[in-house]
Amino acid sequence: MLVRHNTTLLEQAVDLAVKRSAIPTLQAQAAAQEKTARATAFRRMATGGAIAVAAVGIGLGINLGLWDKTLPEPAALPTIEQPSDLTSPKDEPPIPVPTPKPTQEQAPQADVPTKPDVVTVDFNKFATKNVEFQGTTWELITGHHFKDENDETWDRAWCYSRRSVNGVDVNVSLAARSAPTAPPAGPGAAAQTLQLVGLNDSSAVDLATRCAWLDGRTFASSDIIPDPSREQAATVPAETPATEVDPDSGFVVVSGWDAIGNDLPDMPIRNVSSEQCQTACDTDFRCLAVTYNTKFRACFMKGDASLLVKSEESIMAAKKVVESNLRYSNLVFAIKTEISGNAYWTSPLRYSDCILQCANDKSCLGFNFRKKESACVLFNSITQSADNAAVASGIKSVAN
Repeated sequence: MLVRHNTTLLEQAVDLAVKRSAIPTLQAQAAAQEKTARATAFRRMATGGAIAVAAVGIGLGINLGLWDKTLPEPAALPTIEQPSDLTSPKDEPPIPVPTPKPTQEQAPQADVPTKPDVVTVDFNKFATKNVEFQGTTWELITGHHFKDENDETWDRAWCYSRRSVNGVDVNVSLAARSAPTAPPAGPGAAAQTLQLVGLNDSSAVDLATRCAWLDGRTFASSDIIPDPSREQAATVPAETPATEVDPDSGFVVVSGWDAIGNDLPDMPIRNVSSEQCQTACDTDFRCLAVTYNTKFRACFMKGDASLLVKSEESIMAAKKVVESNLRYSNLVFAIKTEISGNAYWTSPLRYSDCILQCANDKSCLGFNFRKKESACVLFNSITQSADNAAVASGIKSVAN
């Protein structure tokens, strides 16, 4: 006899027991999956950070010019998904990973706009040269005039120098050229200007031969022609004073002037008046003129009279027989003063003879008289003066 048993409940119980026994296994699998998901997430984050650092390094290298800017663009890295729920990796949303920007060649810089050309009118160029001349250094400045800065050839030029005279700068025009094909003409400075700086016409022309012209041409003294436009500030003759005739003695009398040289022996006669001085000369056949010093009441009788020089403390009286010989000098005297320049003549002389020597020599522009040695030194150019108690000097105020 077959007995049928209802096993439904038994099957359900067995199935429940099996499922319960599988719980630890499922828990272990879940824990393993969680660890795996965490490791994967960390690895992906590290990879993304490394890629970002590499991208920054590539960009910096390109900016610094370390890598060739023409390298091909790197391929974009694939997007890696990151799990949002560690227990459900299949439903993870994608986490974007920064990708390096593609390397691009730098665009060429735009041309910087330049300033428009400026046309300069009356454009001048100067050439400066230092030369040794007459024992001193001269700076020669040669100017060249161009119509504009693009003109290849100058149209006129000039050469000059500067000297300091008693603290004042004096410009000395030496030569000028009216065209590149023209010879220099000079000197352009007036005679008085040349004399102030210790030059005359001849020495100024000689100095002008050293001028530096931009075309490189040089000229001898004979090549330099007279300047037709030269400043005519005039060679003023020495002052001619008014004379008077003493009705009692018949002497020609000039106040403020001294007759140089020709003193008779045993001069001066002291403590006399001007009238007594003239009377003494009138009674001495050797005497032809006198100089009377009003400050010291001293009388100098002279065997002749020719050269007269300025002296505020003197009165000159000459007999009519020598009146036509009287010549008035432009020498100006200074005591305790020494001049400097180009000395061309030296000799032992008395002071009065030194004055006469310079006055009668047209080349002489001044002299030094050294009292101790009785030495006379003549100069044909004068550059400066200085205090010196042992020296008396004289300078011609204008050309003779």
